[in-house]
Amino acid sequence: MSDTDTVLRATLLRCRRLSDGIDELRPLLSPHLPTEVRALEALPLIERIASTALLKRVEQLQDMIARLVRLVATWELLDTAAMTRRDIANWMEKSRFVEDADHWVDLTLLRNRLVHEYPIDEAEQVRRVNQCWDAATRLQSIVAAIVTYLSKKGFAA
Repeated sequence: MSDTDTVLRATLLRCRRLSDGIDELRPLLSPHLPTEVRALEALPLIERIASTALLKRVEQLQDMIARLVRLVATWELLDTAAMTRRDIANWMEKSRFVEDADHWVDLTLLRNRLVHEYPIDEAEQVRRVNQCWDAATRLQSIVAAIVTYLSKKGFAA
């Protein structure tokens, strides 16, 4: 087993755990999301904490998928060193991890906003919770598509 195989397995496992973490939040949040500012403020404490956890899990899952995709490309013997975000997105579309490369670009932009810009405006905070609620399902679908892809290529995940 190569170093790439070992890191690939570990990264897949981390993606699965993050995805499972999102699934743990669904029963708490599905009755409430998407939501509006006043509704989010009125949520019980556990649900408010879960909405914050959702932001962090989406942020982490997107980042881990980005790493995973580069590992898969490396496993396929592609040189990823010079690949831009657009190159990666296009390769993801070609590999059928995403339906449209722009969807991946949008997910990277969302993650960057989550990491680098903490909004003061509560409406923006709620908008991000709603965006993460939508993004969570898309990210989980990407992980599933990558697992299927690797399985078809003979990689035992």
